[in-house]
Amino acid sequence: MKQILLFITLIVLSSCTVRIPDIKITGEKTALENQVMGDYAKIKEDAWMIASERGSGDLKITADRRDVVEAVRDREFLKDDVTELKLKGLLGENQNGLLEIVDRDELEKLDKVFRENAVRVYEKENKARTLIMKRIIETDAKYNAAPEEVYSSFFNMNLSESPDKTYYRNKKGVWTRK
Repeated sequence: MKQILLFITLIVLSSCTVRIPDIKITGEKTALENQVMGDYAKIKEDAWMIASERGSGDLKITADRRDVVEAVRDREFLKDDVTELKLKGLLGENQNGLLEIVDRDELEKLDKVFRENAVRVYEKENKARTLIMKRIIETDAKYNAAPEEVYSSFFNMNLSESPDKTYYRNKKGVWTRK
């Protein structure tokens, strides 16, 4: 009987396979950075919920929240223009989560209408980003102590969404291509 039990145990154990778990490298995001991105995702979700609201129009939101919702909408509307200006090498990401003009001399050489439109896109996008980051910092006390973490999180998010070969300022302040 012992031999049969030993034999069955050996068969069962030899037929078992050990599967190595999947390991995913997630980068260098901090817990606070993940929270910032979660807060931003919530703001975006709110913007889409408000935009898709149907019915009598009785939806009431505060003025500061309305501004943030408009900022999210503006960013979505400007997305293609921002990408185009980045690909042309006119705009890049800075470490504070904002756009920056890469080379003002090159911008000045452009057609007046194109240049004025590029500056308008740049200013409107930065205004929207600033408003969103400010709202995130104001809504949670932990960000008041570390606003630079919010800026850094937005830099990382915006850079990851930027196409390859677009400019960004590295930590030393030098323009580098992605």
